[in-house]
Amino acid sequence: MRAALLLAFMLAGCAARASGPELLPLAIPCISSRPAAPSLPAVPSSGIYPQVQALLAREKLRAAYERELEALLDACVAGPP
Repeated sequence: MRAALLLAFMLAGCAARASGPELLPLAIPCISSRPAAPSLPAVPSSGIYPQVQALLAREKLRAAYERELEALLDACVAGPP
């Protein structure tokens, strides 16, 4: 009887602890140097399709650079408590 009661309490305790993954704080260094900005392709002076392709490539490079900067800033803000 005691063993069954002890087993029931142990199983209930294990079930209560399995609430989710445990998050551990990690020390992430803040920005030590600014990442190099991408070199943007030149936009041709004529031809709508080459101009559009160059402008889209520039936009993608800028967006990737912006995401990189935001990730670095977020790491600084969310640093160790």
